[in-house]
Amino acid sequence: EMETYEVLRDVDLDILRGETVGVMGRNGAGKTTLLGILGNVIEPNCGNISRNCPIATLLDLTAGFNPNFTGRESAYLFCSIQGISKSETDQRIDSISGFADLGRYFDLPLRTYSSGMQARLGFACAIHVDAELIIVDETLAVGDAAFRLKCYERIKQMQNRSKTFLITSHNQNLVANFCTRAIVLERGVKVFDGSTLGAVEEYKKIRVASEQNGNGTNQSRPLTNRSESFLSEKLSLDTFSYKSDVDPNDGPIGIIEARLMARDAVQYPAISFGIRNHQGIVLGSYDSSGKVNHLPPLAKGESAIVRMKFSNILLPGAYFVTASTYE
Repeated sequence: EMETYEVLRDVDLDILRGETVGVMGRNGAGKTTLLGILGNVIEPNCGNISRNCPIATLLDLTAGFNPNFTGRESAYLFCSIQGISKSETDQRIDSISGFADLGRYFDLPLRTYSSGMQARLGFACAIHVDAELIIVDETLAVGDAAFRLKCYERIKQMQNRSKTFLITSHNQNLVANFCTRAIVLERGVKVFDGSTLGAVEEYKKIRVASEQNGNGTNQSRPLTNRSESFLSEKLSLDTFSYKSDVDPNDGPIGIIEARLMARDAVQYPAISFGIRNHQGIVLGSYDSSGKVNHLPPLAKGESAIVRMKFSNILLPGAYFVTASTYE
């Protein structure tokens, strides 16, 4: 006699338009199964599902796909499954390719792709279909930090257009800062549904109880620093750098330095710095406008150097130092 296992039990859930709902739970709690059912990928044994809008499901791009298909062919297939015609996909394929940023691999077979490359292609496809609800199963945890940041920035843009998201994640900061609501699953049962902070606290309790039973894990990553910039039309960033150092009095410090060049006369030049993690969450920032040491007017061709020093209390991880110029 075949043994059966009940993955989900009595889960009642409403997702409202414009929400970003986080689904938290330990491995095996039923998160992927729940998202698969809602995305019409898995057929439930019992219960009712009502879907009132087009849904894009990003659980596993390669599931059911031919590994000999190229990235381009897979993108066409993905869009076709989502009900998009070939002519409509023709209009989007360049944008999909540009976002995935796979270079020549876009026309090579999927079997040559790493898991991170598959995630790039999958996410690029998912955000280019006409879906009102996008279901993502921790796909963004794969791939490099720069691509994850780009994904989260695109999700924020789509959130502003009232798109709805359902995202599974073990990352408590992501849920607390990114989602409007969160649920927690434990052994197939919904044990919490409400505020993100409440969900994080409930998830912590479950994790602590698990670790006390000897099932915990402790992971850390080395510190890496990357930078990018966003420019105004009149002010360019001639140089932009970040370095770590140790101050005899203050201990570990970080130093951000930027050299501004005025392409045209600017009466009120300003610059802002930000430090973000790879989910795009701002951990610290500085804005020169309105400060006592605000920047002086710059004539065309003039430059100014802005330097910011701060106590480096960042935990090990991947961070982005960003700079924006404006007037």
